Amino acid sequence: AKVKPNTQIIGQNLVYFARLDSTNNLAMELFKNNMAENGTVIYTDQQTKGRGQMQKEWISQPFENLMFSIVLKPVTNISTSPFLLNKSITLAVYNFISEKLKHEDVKIKWPNDIMVNSKKIAGILVENSYSGHQLNGSIVGIGVNINQSFEENDTINATSMCEQLNEVLDKSLILEKLLETIDWYYLKLINSDTEFINVDYALNLLGFGQESEFIYEDKVLKAKIIGCDDDGRLILRKNKVDDIYLHGEIKQVIK
Repeated sequence: AKVKPNTQIIGQNLVYFARLDSTNNLAMELFKNNMAENGTVIYTDQQTKGRGQMQKEWISQPFENLMFSIVLKPVTNISTSPFLLNKSITLAVYNFISEKLKHEDVKIKWPNDIMVNSKKIAGILVENSYSGHQLNGSIVGIGVNINQSFEENDTINATSMCEQLNEVLDKSLILEKLLETIDWYYLKLINSDTEFINVDYALNLLGFGQESEFIYEDKVLKAKIIGCDDDGRLILRKNKVDDIYLHGEIKQVIK
């Protein structure tokens, strides 16, 4: 089915490929060659070299899940606080999945994974392009597990919308509605309506306000998640003292 989202920016221009190495790679190439408008979406049914955070591979069965990337040109508040873009897109995906699954334990695992009952259901990878300190644009890669089965694979801590709802879903319709949700959040972002984004992102973090376990410098650290600063660093509170941590130097323990 042809995807026709009712949006103002996101997905007004859609480019589909049956098979790609990485939607982010192609999106970045199109962006660098000035061949993609703001909000252009590249999507595929099969990725051979999909990427997640920290250079990890994003593994997805062909034709069963959503894999797409969005080309975004900078606006003032994105340039001054790039992590706001991460928060906006992550919140959009989080809220879309929460609404579809209803009453499920859906949370954001810092900085941008979506978890259901402590299992990953979606991930976001934001890659920014700079000239010096000038932000030229961003490529946002999104993967959402739709119809793939993970129940019999104990080595992968993941789930899908199909498993949670016990029904096979129409991926094209899901993509349409998800792009509409992302578009709504993106419009809020570029119109500087961002206070609620910061608040909602923090409140929906996995472990927010609770003592959680983390691995830091090969040791177990127990602390409460307070939120994130403007640069996306995690704020943890231990013994009434707050410390900040970069993504990659600390790992949250999922139980």
